Amino acid sequence: MKKTPLTLIASLMTASGLLADTTPHVLSGGSFSQNWSSAGLITVNDSWSGVPSITGYLGDLFPSTSTTGVDPRTIVTSNGVVDVIANQTAPNTNTAGGVAEFAITNPVVALQGSGTADAPYLSIFLNTTGVPAVTVSYKLRDIDGSADNAAQQVALQYRIGSTGDFTDVPAGYVSDASSGPTLATVETTMNVTLPGAVVG
Repeated sequence: MKKTPLTLIASLMTASGLLADTTPHVLSGGSFSQNWSSAGLITVNDSWSGVPSITGYLGDLFPSTSTTGVDPRTIVTSNGVVDVIANQTAPNTNTAGGVAEFAITNPVVALQGSGTADAPYLSIFLNTTGVPAVTVSYKLRDIDGSADNAAQQVALQYRIGSTGDFTDVPAGYVSDASSGPTLATVETTMNVTLPGAVVG
């Protein structure tokens, strides 16, 4: 059977004027990594044009109901609303849900659920043709030191191609990546090898 090129979209669970970068990074040409230390990567709300192969999404999946505490491993559909709030500096007082870029010491992109952003997520677009295996490594950081406290679940999922449901990766699940209340100290390092189905 002939193998076709595979495009992997790995997610940590567009309207007019929103800019996404969905061009896959070709892994056979070298590893993919993203450092958020440059404030010039994201300068305009809802534009990922300066961040190759990554796009953040609002994740408004339950528009008719107020849904909280949903297990992200069970959310396998995508939401096409591109989202990022640029140049934020105060994670303790930011109440907007979705994806935000924080220009703080050790800059970072953060996810926060809300009534509108039920399940915000990042998608990383990779072409896995010709590679023997794909390992995804990332660090989850709690940056919200406010009194507000809730368990922050995080899931890792993938899909092959640009349509269809995502598949959960059990080893990528974290039941609570936060420390609160009034603390922002937890860092969780993840190193997950994806199933063989993602390579071609």
